[in-house]
Amino acid sequence: MFALILLGGSFWFISYHQALQERAEDVQFLYKDMLDFRSDLTMITERLKADNCSPAVVAEAARNARLLQFRTYSFLRRAEKNSLPGIARWLASQQVLLTRVLDEMENSGNASSDIIGVMTLQLDEVILKTGVELRHAHGDVSEALQQFLLVALSLLVLLSAGAVSIVAHTYRQTVVPLHQLALKLRRLNKDLPESIHDTVEDVRKYRPSELSGDISAISETIVTFCNDLEMKNKKLDELFIKDEKTNLYNYRHFKEHLIVDVARARRYGDAVSLAMLDLDHFKTYNDANGHIAGDQVLERIAEIILEECRSTDIPARFGGEEFAVLFPRTDSLTAHRIIDRLRAVVSAEPFNNRHVQPDGKLTISAGIATYPSDARDWFDLVNNADKALYHAKTTGRNKVFNFQQLAAFSAAE
Repeated sequence: MFALILLGGSFWFISYHQALQERAEDVQFLYKDMLDFRSDLTMITERLKADNCSPAVVAEAARNARLLQFRTYSFLRRAEKNSLPGIARWLASQQVLLTRVLDEMENSGNASSDIIGVMTLQLDEVILKTGVELRHAHGDVSEALQQFLLVALSLLVLLSAGAVSIVAHTYRQTVVPLHQLALKLRRLNKDLPESIHDTVEDVRKYRPSELSGDISAISETIVTFCNDLEMKNKKLDELFIKDEKTNLYNYRHFKEHLIVDVARARRYGDAVSLAMLDLDHFKTYNDANGHIAGDQVLERIAEIILEECRSTDIPARFGGEEFAVLFPRTDSLTAHRIIDRLRAVVSAEPFNNRHVQPDGKLTISAGIATYPSDARDWFDLVNNADKALYHAKTTGRNKVFNFQQLAAFSAAE
C-alpha cells in the first residue's frame, strides 16, 4: 500500500516539477526577449532624437514601432500564461502608447521621442521585476524538490516499520543518509551561489556503493539539479552586469567599480586611471553599412579591448559607440601606453567595408584622466577623461590624450 502511495506521489511530483521547470524557462525567455525589446526601443529613440523631422527617419521608426507593437502581444500572452499580472497590465498599457506613437507618426509625419523614452524608463523597472520573478520561479523548483524529499522520507520511515530486521537494515542504508540529505537541503539558500556549491559537495558524499540504490539515485538527482540551478544563476548574474551586445560590463556595474576604486585609492593613497574611448565617424559607417554591420564592429572592438587590457583592468560599454576602461592602481603613463597600443591595434584591424570611412579605416579616439592628480572624485574623473577625449576628437581623431596634456595645451595657447 505504502509502495503504491510512494509510486503515485513520485509520478505526481515529476509532473508538478516539470510544470515548475517549464514556467521558469518561460519566464527566463520572456526576460531575455524584454532585454532585446529595450534595445530596440533605445535605437528608435536615438534615431528620432537625431532627426525626427526627416520623413525617412520617421517612416523607419514607424515600421520598427509597428514590429514592437506586435511583439508586445506575444509578451502579454506569455505574461498572462505564467501568472504575471503586473507585467501583463504594463504591457497592455504600452500597446496603447505605441498606438498613439504610430498615429502621430502616420498622421503628422513626425514624432517626439519623449513617449518612447518614458516607455524605456518604465521598461527598466519591468525588466528588474521580471528578473526577480525568474529567481522566484527557480526557487519554487528548488522548494518543490525539498518538499518531495521530506514527504519521501516520511513514507520511507512508515514503510520501514514492517519488521525489525528490515527496519535495522533500512535505517542504516536509507533513513539516516536521507535524513542527513534533508538537513543539508534545509541549509540550502538558493540566493547564494556558494551555498548551492557547498550543498552539491556535501550530497556527493551520500552516493557510495554501500548505500541503497534509491539513496544513490536521489543523491544523483539532487547533484544534477543543484548544478543546473548554479549554472542558471551564473547566467542570470551575467545578464545583470554584462552588456548584451559586447559582453563587456554595462554602465551600472562599471559605475559601482569606479566609485569603490576611487574610494579605495583615496584611503590608501593609490592612483586610479580612467580611459574614455569613442569610435571615429561611426555614424558614417552605420549609415553606409547598416546597424547589423555596425554591431559586428562593436563586438570586435570589445574583443580587442579584452585582448589588450590586463586581467585587473575593468572594461565596459559606456553607451552607444563609447567605451570606458578603468585602471585600478595605475598611473597615467601606464594607462596611456595601454590605450595607445589598443588604438594602434584597432587602426590596423581589417574591418569589413572600412574603405567608406573618411581615412579608409576604422579608428578610435581616447581621453585619459587619473585620480588624484586630475580629479577630486569619481565624477570629476569621468568628466575630465571625457574632456580629453573631446580634445582628441577635435584635433584630428585617432589620438590618445591625457588630461594633463590638455591642461598644458590650453596653457600654451
